[in-house]
Amino acid sequence: MGLFGSKEPSDNSSPNNFKVTDNGELAEVYKIKDRLDSDEIVHVVAKQSRLVPGGSMITTPNIIFATDKRLIIRNPTMLGLRENFEDYSYDKITNIKLEKGMMSSTLVITAPGMGTASRQGRSTGLIPWGRGEDGMIDAIPKDKAEQILKLVRFKMEEIRKTKNQPTQVQSVSIADEIAKLGKLLTDGLITPEEFSEMKKSLLNKK
Repeated sequence: MGLFGSKEPSDNSSPNNFKVTDNGELAEVYKIKDRLDSDEIVHVVAKQSRLVPGGSMITTPNIIFATDKRLIIRNPTMLGLRENFEDYSYDKITNIKLEKGMMSSTLVITAPGMGTASRQGRSTGLIPWGRGEDGMIDAIPKDKAEQILKLVRFKMEEIRKTKNQPTQVQSVSIADEIAKLGKLLTDGLITPEEFSEMKKSLLNKK
């Protein structure tokens, strides 16, 4: 499988449709490979534009990596000599929306701790993780923003269904248990006294 999503898509709604194939994007993934789990798959790589409002005209562009497990925001600073990372697993994201502009899109992500991380970044004099305190990430290419939106919503829905799925408890009737004890008695594996005691114990559980 590897880092780059080599699995074939099962249908058009699956996030596996999104592959990292561009050489420039692959190079960016290699820069964070030590931060990825061995079985983690990167589906989308989105780099902030330098040319549109809200972009990184002076600073090094921020990059969003959407994997099968989380969103990772890489914020290079000092012309790439230093970098900050922030990541949010899909079960922690409470909302995501897309604001489309003329040339690019803004992703607005809501997750616990985003405001705190942003304020900490600001206090150091660095760009606060490449996003606003309200979770806004500007100047993302439209197609990439839409892919991230679709992937995150897919994962959020997947998690919601898993949480809401009722726990299946195997219910074995007391009559079945007594029948099993009867067979053990017939086979001579337990004594009549043991059979009576076990049967009494089962009936008391009703």
